[in-house]
Amino acid sequence: MTTTAEPQLSWLEHVERTEGWLSLDEARELHAIASEVREGVIMEIGSYRGRSAIAISDGAPEGTPVYAIDPHAPMAMSEAETYGPEDRAAFFRAMLESGAYENVRLINLSSEVIAPGWTEPIGFLWIDGDHSLEGVTRDWECWKGHLLSGAVVAFDDAHDPNVGPMHLLERLVADGELVHRKNIGKVRTLIRP
Repeated sequence: MTTTAEPQLSWLEHVERTEGWLSLDEARELHAIASEVREGVIMEIGSYRGRSAIAISDGAPEGTPVYAIDPHAPMAMSEAETYGPEDRAAFFRAMLESGAYENVRLINLSSEVIAPGWTEPIGFLWIDGDHSLEGVTRDWECWKGHLLSGAVVAFDDAHDPNVGPMHLLERLVADGELVHRKNIGKVRTLIRP
């Protein structure tokens, strides 16, 4: 009796199979941005279960590491919305199933612990961690000094006035720290001059 193996899934099909809120159009955009990185590493702040990490990793040029920072610590946003170690387990499964484990390096700590000792320049920074104004500002302040000139910075939920990214971005663009590049769904991409 012969059996046929399941056909290899594409990176986009792996994204689709992974729990999360990133739309497929947003995943395609992150994939495209990652493919443009020519210098530095790629840094993802907030990984949840790995949906965006899969897209970014597949797009990254060969030899460009993708660092995924998420403490995966127990946290309750509400009774119905809780996060924690089970999300880290799901992240690992998604990395194994998609093959992204070959390129993605999970760091299970928060930005303020990692950033002070960080030594690698960043060519693409994806911020999708704590969406409060305090949290997104902390992540930006931690990593902005590591960005290369011309680096692309993308923020999730950047058009929602009820969360922090939109308010931070208004200030950063007004101050000239970042220049608008493109909007795709909830994601806004900018460039560091």
